[in-house]
Amino acid sequence: MAKASSKWQLHPDLQRALAEGGTFEEWLGDRRPCCSYARITQDRRNEVGVGRQHRNCDEFAAQHGCAVVYRYTDNHITAADPDIERPAFLRMVRDLRARRVEEGHPVHGLFVVEEERVVRLPEDYLKLHRALTVDNRGLYAVTDTKTVLDVHSDGEMIRGLLNSAMGEREVVKVKRRVRRNVRDQAVEGAPTGPRRFGWLGADKKSGRRVNEKLDPEESPVLRKALEMGLAGKHWSSIVEFLDGSGFLTNRGNRWSTTPVQYMLTNPALCGYRVISGELVRDPKTGEPVVGEWETICTPTEWLKMISRCSVWFNLDGDTASTRYREKVRREGKKDYRALAEATRRFFLTNLARCGYVDDEGNRCYAKMKGSPPSGTNKQDRYRCGDTRCNKVSRRADYVDKAIEELVILVLERQFSALVPDERTWYGEETLTALLAKRDEYKRLHKDGTLSVAEYLEFRDENERQISESQKDRDEFYAEQAAKNFLAGFTREKWKDFDMRQRRQAAATVLQAVIIHPIPAGRSRSAEFDPDLLEPVFRAPY
Repeated sequence: MAKASSKWQLHPDLQRALAEGGTFEEWLGDRRPCCSYARITQDRRNEVGVGRQHRNCDEFAAQHGCAVVYRYTDNHITAADPDIERPAFLRMVRDLRARRVEEGHPVHGLFVVEEERVVRLPEDYLKLHRALTVDNRGLYAVTDTKTVLDVHSDGEMIRGLLNSAMGEREVVKVKRRVRRNVRDQAVEGAPTGPRRFGWLGADKKSGRRVNEKLDPEESPVLRKALEMGLAGKHWSSIVEFLDGSGFLTNRGNRWSTTPVQYMLTNPALCGYRVISGELVRDPKTGEPVVGEWETICTPTEWLKMISRCSVWFNLDGDTASTRYREKVRREGKKDYRALAEATRRFFLTNLARCGYVDDEGNRCYAKMKGSPPSGTNKQDRYRCGDTRCNKVSRRADYVDKAIEELVILVLERQFSALVPDERTWYGEETLTALLAKRDEYKRLHKDGTLSVAEYLEFRDENERQISESQKDRDEFYAEQAAKNFLAGFTREKWKDFDMRQRRQAAATVLQAVIIHPIPAGRSRSAEFDPDLLEPVFRAPY
């Protein structure tokens, strides 16, 4: 299955011309510099589709005296979901507003095979339209309809907004149809969804549907785990049993508490279905619909399990999933990884790994967690985070000191001679022109040349363009600062880093730090041994 990817790069023909010693001006000639954008929601052919889109754009651009300087590609990414970011689209909007790409080459217009490839939502159309109309050079061409649109006319903005709004409405309709279809299948009792652990997958030859029949090998393991849950066994004991069963999760991972709780409280175990926190019931009788698949337990047993753990499924509908959806609707999505990173106080969180080896020669490799002083331990420690192991711990200050010195030496070797990139924002010319235009229109309004209505009509749009161009500039310098973070590194620089910066610097050169257990026969109170730390380095920059 294809993975989502985004990229932007010079056109291959231009790359070859420059590599052969030619200049951009010689390659461009009297053609108009533009860019092309390609996108596919579901890529099943290893980027063949987006490649064809770019090739069609090349041909149409040539027919109109234009040259595609840059290609932007969002592959296997939808344009219909406002919560899903399209990095190449956003980069293209920034470059079009700047009227040049980061390498310094100009781009004045955009070619796409069809409008739905680049915009499906009104807010995306507005972003694109403002970038194209930042000056009077903007061009927007659609290959399939053989049209070059007049982006500067009022009618074009209305047409574009209507089209994207209609596209958004169609997306809403499709989502509504999908939800209705899911509910209809649930009411009919049809087995659906991805294969669950304990059930067989679909088989076209026999006509077996996914999750219809129990897997003769997995289902006894699932039933045993369920019986342990019904008997009140601790979740860690059930996890340990599943790990020892020889089976992995359907995603190929080791078992852990959260997926086990979800699996053992899933209403499908007894033939029920829950949609959006509500038990699916027969519209006529009001009784729960029993699905047409083999079950692993009775409804009474399932009710007992959700009375023990109601986090994922319960009859009230108030679950972790519904609360999360409501929170996202109310507050928007948050980058919890970044929030957590900002508050971490242990140097090697997510880098320290447990080096314990079991009797069969399997190394643990679980992430070690930073723990504050507790009990007889008076110092911060790194401890194995896997409850099934928990065999290794070490004083955090000793580990940090040893690894910190090593990291500094590697950073000095790799980055001390690196020269910082201090290029100026490549859209500065556009921003300067917008600011100059604002001053000019202010002057014309003051001396009476422009009426209040004319001035206000210009002012609002100009201020939006200035604001977005300034935002582009700020993002450019933030990205540049991130790239320059370690350039010219010195030991003195390290002293000025806060914990977040030190962790970021360490992660640049370290893949992991394996903390090996204290050898048998050695006292736990023996002197700290740095040789029991095994740093795993990334490839040099």
